[in-house]
Amino acid sequence: MKTQNLSKLAFAALLTGAIFQSCSKDEFVPETDKSLNEIAKTSWSVRPDFATIDNRPADVVAKFMVTEKDTKPVELDLNAAKGAKYALVIGISDYAGTSSDLQYCDDDAIDWKARLQAEGYTVTSLLDLNATKTAIENAINTLASQSIAGNEIAFIYSGHGSKGNIISTDLFYISSAWFKTKFSTAKSTKMMFSFDACQIGAMATDLNATGRVIAVASNKTVYSYDGDATMKNGVFTYYQMKGFDQLGYIYFEPDCSYACTEMTKWAKLNRLRVAPSYVDSYTGNFDL
Repeated sequence: MKTQNLSKLAFAALLTGAIFQSCSKDEFVPETDKSLNEIAKTSWSVRPDFATIDNRPADVVAKFMVTEKDTKPVELDLNAAKGAKYALVIGISDYAGTSSDLQYCDDDAIDWKARLQAEGYTVTSLLDLNATKTAIENAINTLASQSIAGNEIAFIYSGHGSKGNIISTDLFYISSAWFKTKFSTAKSTKMMFSFDACQIGAMATDLNATGRVIAVASNKTVYSYDGDATMKNGVFTYYQMKGFDQLGYIYFEPDCSYACTEMTKWAKLNRLRVAPSYVDSYTGNFDL
């Protein structure tokens, strides 16, 4: 069973913030003015900054930080099949212990896997307790090594975030700078990344390069959210899937734009701040 978490600490964090830019235009998204009882009755839940719920001592947390200093660029596999499409999909709802679980992150990954397989990608997936630091490192090494000229690359992550880090199921913080280093040797001119996590905006900056589209559900300071039982996805992922599956979007960029716009509308209705966005450095239309 998945656990729906909305701690008082996470709620308190909702009340601290400034005015942020949405993906489509400058727009004020009001802060929540609901009472705690009203919040408890809502069917969505926050994906909070993981650092706010990480109760390990600071010296222990420091040992669980994975940065660019802990890696090196990946050597390309020049013998890999050319003209191929490879994807890695990670979704973590079940984290070590019981207090850090999320709701629909693994569902996000399952839906993305189906979408990408339908588009001809060979997909590797890491779900829940299988998405350890070591497993993520190994899978990223493989994916990055396949990013030779002529290949198409996709990476999806849904789970906890914190200040530009994704969080592995065994509670390692893996930074955007680490990702940047891993993909710094890529020769593929067609790569897409999508992150449905809080405070994950640094990925859009650090991974940006010619031929890439990077979608993020939040900027560097605000949160992302699990949707309700009718969505059964993170809110950002829900609208991404709706764009492809129900509205017939073919290209990634208009699908991202739709997801950004609809998540912002959803947030307004729930009196929340969000800041989804995407960076498009791909020439032409990015068809999955």
